[in-house]
Amino acid sequence: MGRARVAGLSRASVHPAARRRNSKDGQKPLDFGQMRARRLLFAAYICSGAAGLVYEVSWARLLTLSMGHTTAAASTVVAAFMGGLALGAALGGRLATRLTPRAALHWYAGLELAVACIALGIGAELALLTPLLRLAYADGQAPVLFPVVRLSASLLLLTLPAAALGATYPMALRWSAHASTGEGHEAGTLYAANTVGASIGALGAGFLLLPMLGLFHTTLTGVAASVLAATLALVVARTGAKAVEVPVRDAASGSRMTETVRPSRRRATTVAAKGSPVFGLPEAWHSPNLVAAVLALTGFATFTYEIAWTRVFSLVIGPSSYAFSTTLAAVIVGTALGSVIGARLARRLARPALALLFVLGAAAVALAWSTSLAGATVPRSVIRQLADSNQPLASVLLRHGLLIGALMVPVAALLGAAFPLALELVGARGAAIARRIGVVYAFNTVGSVAGSLTSGFLAIPAFGLERTLWIAVAAIGAAAVLVVSGGSFSLRLRIAGLAVPAAALAALWLQGGWNRELLASGAYKYARNVPPGLDPETALTAGSLLYYRDGAVATVSVKRLTGDLSLSVDGMVDASTSGDMLTQRLLAHLPLLLHPDPHDVGIIGLGSGVTLGAALRHPIASAEVVELSREVVDASRFFSAQNHDALLDPRTRLVVGDGRTHLLLGSRQYDVLISEPSNPWMAGAAALFTREFFEAMRAHLAPGGLVCQWAHTYDISDADLRSILGTFQLVFPNATVWMVGEGDLLMVAGDRPLDANIAGLARNWDRPGVRSDLADVGAREPFALQSLFLMGPEQIRAYANGAEVQSDDRLALEFSGPAGMVASDPAGNVSALRAARTSSSMPSPVAEAVADATAAEWSHRGAMMSRASAFDEAFDNYRTALALDPGDTDAPHGLVSAAIAAHRESEAVPLLGALALANSGHVHLRIALSRLLAARGDIEQAIVEATEACRVAPSNLAAWEQLASIFSDVGDAGRLDAAADKLRRLDPGSAAALYYTAASHFLHGRLEPAISTAQRAIAADPRRAPAHHLLGAAYASLGDVNGAREAFTSAIDLDPLDGGTYTTLALLELNARNPAAAGRWFAEALSLDPGSIAAYEGLAQVRALAP
Repeated sequence: MGRARVAGLSRASVHPAARRRNSKDGQKPLDFGQMRARRLLFAAYICSGAAGLVYEVSWARLLTLSMGHTTAAASTVVAAFMGGLALGAALGGRLATRLTPRAALHWYAGLELAVACIALGIGAELALLTPLLRLAYADGQAPVLFPVVRLSASLLLLTLPAAALGATYPMALRWSAHASTGEGHEAGTLYAANTVGASIGALGAGFLLLPMLGLFHTTLTGVAASVLAATLALVVARTGAKAVEVPVRDAASGSRMTETVRPSRRRATTVAAKGSPVFGLPEAWHSPNLVAAVLALTGFATFTYEIAWTRVFSLVIGPSSYAFSTTLAAVIVGTALGSVIGARLARRLARPALALLFVLGAAAVALAWSTSLAGATVPRSVIRQLADSNQPLASVLLRHGLLIGALMVPVAALLGAAFPLALELVGARGAAIARRIGVVYAFNTVGSVAGSLTSGFLAIPAFGLERTLWIAVAAIGAAAVLVVSGGSFSLRLRIAGLAVPAAALAALWLQGGWNRELLASGAYKYARNVPPGLDPETALTAGSLLYYRDGAVATVSVKRLTGDLSLSVDGMVDASTSGDMLTQRLLAHLPLLLHPDPHDVGIIGLGSGVTLGAALRHPIASAEVVELSREVVDASRFFSAQNHDALLDPRTRLVVGDGRTHLLLGSRQYDVLISEPSNPWMAGAAALFTREFFEAMRAHLAPGGLVCQWAHTYDISDADLRSILGTFQLVFPNATVWMVGEGDLLMVAGDRPLDANIAGLARNWDRPGVRSDLADVGAREPFALQSLFLMGPEQIRAYANGAEVQSDDRLALEFSGPAGMVASDPAGNVSALRAARTSSSMPSPVAEAVADATAAEWSHRGAMMSRASAFDEAFDNYRTALALDPGDTDAPHGLVSAAIAAHRESEAVPLLGALALANSGHVHLRIALSRLLAARGDIEQAIVEATEACRVAPSNLAAWEQLASIFSDVGDAGRLDAAADKLRRLDPGSAAALYYTAASHFLHGRLEPAISTAQRAIAADPRRAPAHHLLGAAYASLGDVNGAREAFTSAIDLDPLDGGTYTTLALLELNARNPAAAGRWFAEALSLDPGSIAAYEGLAQVRALAP
């Protein structure tokens, strides 16, 4: 036994279990001072981990603000940072073997201080590189050169500090391992301490430091943590137990070095002789290469699943900064938990390779399980959480955090445990362990970089989120294969080790695809709007999903619902053909009409392409549009009819990239520059509402140029809205604000007051193609746009007085914005804005236009507002029109429609009644009143008013048609016969006479005459939707399902807002044993009329038939 102590350790004595026994026997006891020193070092490394994550988050934010918020830019920054860590770990490991433990601690402290110093200068260094980046960017025309220069710049900025951070691991390990009874265990424990610190840094940076302190002071917090880590390391080096240096030979290289040994009452044990089995493991594990490959694969899997799940949660809980921070924190907390447990287990297990195999199998199963839940179970859970629309943001974030943690922490913990378990297999002791584990750590980091780049650039765009997670499961399975090949396992264990991950992958394959309709529904935003009693999933997934694509930047989808198209980015509707059309058109038309002679136009954000198409209606020379997502470009082609095939126009120049980067690094000047970003609560979008961004816009204006910036009154707090307007006005002192409908604001400004521009708006109205494009959204004369003026410079200044200025350093909107989405007061925001407006603040052209507006112009404005879904505003406009001219024939019917949509029937009935009584000769007022009463369900009074209209004007076709419509709707065939007969006598060939005659035939059961007469009515007026509906009902009664389906579909195409037709078609499909089609039509019916009992009952029957 004595010889064994001199020549080397026996196999048993170096076995982990034997090491435990030896430790208990006092083989190498740790005195109090030594234990205190180790704890101080671990505390230092916790600080180092926290600082590292704070730096990573801060530097990534800083660089993406300048280089772009694209996946390419973010991945480049991550790759540079992680690559630096890998390089530092490898080089540090080689250097650490040549240092005494105390010298390694001095190096550790120096590295931490060096990182702190570099961190303070990163911003200045980036500023020095900006001219190079601007030259390489070449106005977006260098798709190869700019990414290369961007990568080079990132490497130049981040490699050195990241390498220094990476080198701290082998340096700390060099000291820690010599003072321990188990070097592999120490490596895992240090890794665990660093990961615990990283989790603290991730949570602190995302939830406290950046929201409260801003970017610069967050970086200073990281600097303080680095300084503290360096200080603790120096304390350990100075106050640790006395050490002696003895020569030792590296078992791996054979070279001599010095090893510091703590004094002990017992004889010190030398390291294992070269070639002896280490830790009692098979010879195959003596080389760290296999371990490095295993950890490279686990690093690849970790980053792949982290990025994919981050994107999944963007769809499910919203793409806010809190969601990203929570996801990052869940991964790091899980990794920290797993690494702590793994480090403790590694020291106690006799067969760490078997434990590693078990952990990898469990990780594959856990990841497969969470992946199987992502497509339907997870979004349904979020829908249930949001059933209570009054939850505060803190409660929502807590629930989301628990959900993320439940899905991500188990996988992260298992992969985190794999690291210290694998380190037990490295096969080195003493000084050599720092070098070997440095190499292994570097491979793990390289694998992480590969996972980040592969998932962002290749896997997600090519295969989608679901299959990207499959790739992560496969990577874990590949790691298990390597463990099996390198360990001495029985055949049964080998089969089990390979079968578990294979079974997990096979289960995913057999499960079927995710529910794309549910993922694209934007449940995090729209579930709160579902009426009580209506199934949220039915409401959210109603309609037809025409396009769905997981891209590198976001998931983009296009849906058709009740005749309207909508384009969504991560579930949030960014453009549509319904209420958004007015805003999308005016974003271009308003500034271009205000500009006397625009030539070059710049647009930040393509969306549906409608704004670009509107700009191209003007006689401009060029329109440059910058769009972040390639998938949005593809999806915009579904809107070709609305955007006039704008991307095919030779004047269009498309740049796929970051709009902010385009302005910061580009050189083009614009006569009109338009910015239509996503809502500022979405991660990255807040950077398009800062002072620096507005300054970049101003810098790119040609002399006399104008900017038009979109903002909104919904899903935003009063403070945030005032902040946006105040920040814009700070950069553009001559700013003006125009309100479109009740939800959108257009901030228009230039380098001079806009009074002359506003006066010229009417003169520019007749530009070729412009008038028709505006009329398409209801803007029929200049007054329609002039009347949208809300505030001038002085009013904005007063409104935003004291508001916080949005800046790149603070990006306050990014963190306060989600609270506005959860609880906001749109009506209050609108009221506050209107309260700031005064009649004296209006420019004279606007004041004159409003004072001189005719009843027809107010009526036309009401129609425009109705098309923009601003029904309260429309109601007020129609009321103004009727006050000016009760004889306006369009205003009463427009008022009825607006009153029903705005739920203001109780105001409209007495208003129309008084007008009808005071103007008895205007029968259109009584007809409108009858229509409103019928819509409210007051059938008898509706008949009274319609009958009175027919008495006053017995030859008025509209009056008799209104009366006939009531009888037809209530199924009164007898009285309908008389009304139809009167219509035939007044105008026998009219569509109205033919339609109600057909309706009379149908009610009497004369189906063949009903069909032939309905067909004649359609021939007389092909766009009369009720005639198509009646024809479908007659066909259905005869059992002609195909004929009925075609007729009902035509009726929906002509009037997509008639919920009754959807219900009738759904019932047809249900009776024809097509429950899937019936379910879709019932869902659309309920989206229009949540109170439809027939649709509810029909949907219940569909679900009862589901397997």
